[in-house]
This record gives sequence, structure tokens and C-alpha cells, in this order.
Amino acid sequence: MPEPVTLYFDVISPYAWLGLKAAEPFGRAHDLEWRIRPVVYGALLDATGLVGPAEIESKRRYTFFDIGRIAAREGYPFQGPPAHPFRSLEALRAVCLFLDEPETLPLAAALADAAWAEGRDLTDLAVIADVIAALGLDAEGLSDRLQAPEIKTRLHTHTTEALAAGAFGVPTFVWRGELFWGHDRLDLLAGRLDGTIPDTSERSLQFLSRPRGIDRKGSPRRGK
Repeated sequence: MPEPVTLYFDVISPYAWLGLKAAEPFGRAHDLEWRIRPVVYGALLDATGLVGPAEIESKRRYTFFDIGRIAAREGYPFQGPPAHPFRSLEALRAVCLFLDEPETLPLAAALADAAWAEGRDLTDLAVIADVIAALGLDAEGLSDRLQAPEIKTRLHTHTTEALAAGAFGVPTFVWRGELFWGHDRLDLLAGRLDGTIPDTSERSLQFLSRPRGIDRKGSPRRGK
């Protein structure tokens, strides 16, 4: 069995939804173990000085057309959440509650599905509890359990871990320190897992050692 692959995600992202839907069959096909790691996408953006697609109107518009096309191609129902962006903290903490359970990946995928396929509101704890219970997991006292300091710490730790790994968006897959960003990069991960794609890190590092030739006006790098 290959070394585990870490999957960083936030259900706020429709691309993370697509990545979560693909993860289970991908894992079976490649006989791999997933390390499921919910993270706060907004914190990744803040730490890296980026903005999300929903924060730029042209990208927000494109994203929903793009997701609609991909969902149609894959045969996925697509409703989208009642509002976007939305607060995803409670859904992420819910996954953190069950990280030691075999249902961790199905739960993450089901929560994402609830928002993106079914159009349900993940800011409603009753919706989250319903998704949890549908998988046979314990949803009793959910409100208090999601506020537990250890659950909040777990989510914060995963987000910090993702940043340390170099993640700046979701979904991000990490295998042996290599990052694969986006649901549409699973084919590249597959190639690394089965050896059909060689390790190109040395060549990439050589390229990165070259100096920057110019910085765009207004870039945070200008003046440094």
C-alpha cells in the first residue's frame, strides 16, 4: 500500500466538493489510505495574501458556470448552497469530531454533497446533525460538542499544518511532501503513485532558484 495521502479541504469550496466525491473511488483504485484534514480556507487565503474566487465578481461568476459544466459531465446533481460564501466552521468541526472513525471521508463528502448537490444550508446545525445521523454516527448534543476547545484546536492545527505544507487553496492533496492542488490534479497524483510520472522536484527547484525578472505594479513584492 502506498504512503497515506493527506486531503486538505473546506466544504465552502465547490472544487473541494468535487475532490471529496472523487476521493473514495480514487482511494479504492490505488489502494491508498486517506488522511482527511478539514481546514479553514479563509485562513489559508489570509496567510498567503490571496482572495477567493467568490471575492472577485468575474471569478465568482465563472466558478459557478464551471462547476455546473463539470457536474453535468460527471452526472452529479448540482443545486449549490442557499448563499455563498457561507460560514463552514461548524461543518468542518463536525468532521473533526469523527476523525478517528472509518466514516470520516464519507462524512466529509456527505456534508459537501448536502450543500452542493442538494442545496442544503450547512450553517444550520440541524442539517449537519441530519447528515451525521444518516451515516449512523452520534449527533446528540452537537451544538455543545462543536464548541469543545479540543475540536476548535484540532481544526486550527490542521489549518496550520496545511500552511506549513505549502497549501494555499482547497482541495490540496499531499503525498511524500508533494502538493497537488485541485480536484483535476488527481490524474497527476495517480501518475506519481504508480510511477508513470517521474519525480521532477529537482528540476522544479532549479527553476525556482532563478531570480524574479519583474513584479506587477501593486504586487505585495514590489518595494521589498
